[in-house]
Formats: sequence, C-alpha cells, structure tokens
Amino acid sequence: MTNALENLPPEMQARLAQIMAGAQATGQATVPTEPVRPLAPAAPPAPAHQAIIKPPSLMDHLIALRGEVAEMRNEIANLNSQVTANSNVVEAVGQATGQLYQMFQQSPQQNAPGETFSQGFAQSVDNTDY
Repeated sequence: MTNALENLPPEMQARLAQIMAGAQATGQATVPTEPVRPLAPAAPPAPAHQAIIKPPSLMDHLIALRGEVAEMRNEIANLNSQVTANSNVVEAVGQATGQLYQMFQQSPQQNAPGETFSQGFAQSVDNTDY
C-alpha cells in the first residue's frame, strides 16, 4: 500500500496523509473491514399531532379557477397592447417609407418637366485628389 501512495503526486499524498491522520484522531479505522451496505431509508418520524388533510372542496377549485382566469385575462390584455404598439410602429414606418418614395418621384410644381427630385441636385464632385 505504501508503494501505491508513493506513485501519487505530492499534493495527493499530503491530502491522503491528512485524511488518515484525521481518521486516526477521531478513533475511526482507516480501512473498513467489511463492505459498507447502504442503509434502508428511514421512515419519517410520526408527529405527535397528525393534522387531518382534507381534499379541496368544489369551492376551493372554483376560487383557484377564477384566479387563473383573471391571470389569463391580464396576460391577454398585455399581449393586445403589445400587438397594438407593434401595429402602430409598422404603420409609422410605412408612412415614412411612402413619404420618402414620394420625395423622389416627379413633382410638376417643383421640378422641370421630365426631371425627378433627385435629378434636380447639382453634381459637384471634386476628382482632383484621385
């Protein structure tokens, strides 16, 4: 057994020596002589006063159901408000896109005939630095 311990790393040898010293100090054997058998699960201790648990009544079920229905209604109201907010955003984006589109379409009162809004801008590109 000593030879097997010498093959272990020094940290592991120190930890095993500490465990063995602690077991000897408390008076326990370091190696069990018999295989350890698992204990059967202990029965819970019987309370001195056992409370009688009665099943929930129909009224208890009805009250719980009403609570769940109220929670579902709140959740649906929240979802409806989220859908409404989402619809408002989609509508606003659509309006903005339409305005941008109209900006670049031909407008007879602002531009010359046959010219679009973007064609009305003067091209002034400085090519001297290329």
